[in-house]
Amino acid sequence: MSSGARAKLDGFDGLRALAALSVVSYHVALSGKFAQAGSLAPLLWELKGGVAIFFVISGALLYLPYARAIRDESTLPDWRVYARRRGVRILPAYWIALTAVAIGPFGAGVFGSGVWSYYGLSQIYDPQTVLGGLGVAWSLCVEVSFYALLPVFAWVVGRTAGLPGSRTAVRVELGWIAVAGVASLVLRGALVGSVTAPFYDRGQTLMVSLPGLLDWFAIGMALAVLRAELEAGRASRFPLAVLGRRAWLCVMLAFGAFMIAIPEQHGDIFLPWYGVATHLAIGIGSGLLVLAAIVPGAPRTRSWPLRVLASPVAAWVGAISYGIYLWHFPALLLIERAVLPHPASASVAGLGLVWLVVMGAALVLGAASFYLVERPAQRLLRRRERHELDAALSPRPTVLADVQLPERPGLDDQAVQTRLNALNSEGVAADHLA
Repeated sequence: MSSGARAKLDGFDGLRALAALSVVSYHVALSGKFAQAGSLAPLLWELKGGVAIFFVISGALLYLPYARAIRDESTLPDWRVYARRRGVRILPAYWIALTAVAIGPFGAGVFGSGVWSYYGLSQIYDPQTVLGGLGVAWSLCVEVSFYALLPVFAWVVGRTAGLPGSRTAVRVELGWIAVAGVASLVLRGALVGSVTAPFYDRGQTLMVSLPGLLDWFAIGMALAVLRAELEAGRASRFPLAVLGRRAWLCVMLAFGAFMIAIPEQHGDIFLPWYGVATHLAIGIGSGLLVLAAIVPGAPRTRSWPLRVLASPVAAWVGAISYGIYLWHFPALLLIERAVLPHPASASVAGLGLVWLVVMGAALVLGAASFYLVERPAQRLLRRRERHELDAALSPRPTVLADVQLPERPGLDDQAVQTRLNALNSEGVAADHLA
């Protein structure tokens, strides 16, 4: 596959659906006390690892346009276009959900001294507000900080990678990614002073921010480099590429990695506060799932995991997964009061009913968020981008009758192509949200 022939990235919407439904299921189990005790509790704790899947997806899809540009020694995507798209993708839907929680019957305490931190997605840096407002938004704070870091990181890699397409360039790029990921793991281990112990006091705030979770993004970024190399017709025999073409094996190994994480969980702990061993196992499991979707090749079309992930239903749920993620917890808080007035005595049947009702509400609210807020906002942005591009490409007459007019500054062919590349990265940077 040449660098110009980019096969469609199938299965990523399905992965988003899997991640969102995992988080919803965990919160439902938690509401019925099933995630706090019992033989199934350790398995239910693992469901919150859906957030790690989101982070790995972000690392893979958002770094992929940069990996392609570094591979081809072309201009990196315009950071201003990238920033606008990220902001439009994340903020309008989040602000609406946050406002609904703030003025609704949830007692979120948003309109106080920390109001700007909630609306600015910086609440994770204060232990008093880390889970305040819209509780699940802590992960969005981490995402936003990764968005800010990514263009700078890619610029550094591009400046140091050397001759494009060479093995040395790829090694330098992967080396930078490895440094970022390993540094995050070393920081986690150094702060807790153990490989297995979770965080109970020191370093809790730092672990909820990007430095403590960067290794999950780095896994995705490394997979983006693999994808870029495969598109260029290289790395097809690399072990990870061979494994990625066997999606069923990736899924089995991912399940094994999540199971390995169970013994050292030390109870139902906030996801970023897990010890190094559990944290790493969850990251590897998430990476294996993304590997199954990111490696192109004919065998993928016959693999049952990819057929499931690329199915119309999974793709639709994945498309509205951001809205599901934002709205499921407020819906749960309202529904459980009516269905489970006494959570401590909840039965499996009662919990199943809550799950069905919450899931139905989350799908409805997620679809409303997507069709009424997210997609219209993105269409407005794309319309503006098309107008800007049309203006840049429009003819500029320089002669009127016999009068010579000064030529208006414009864009040369190289600049125009740069704009086209920045505005059209196969929709990856525009459409993806983790």
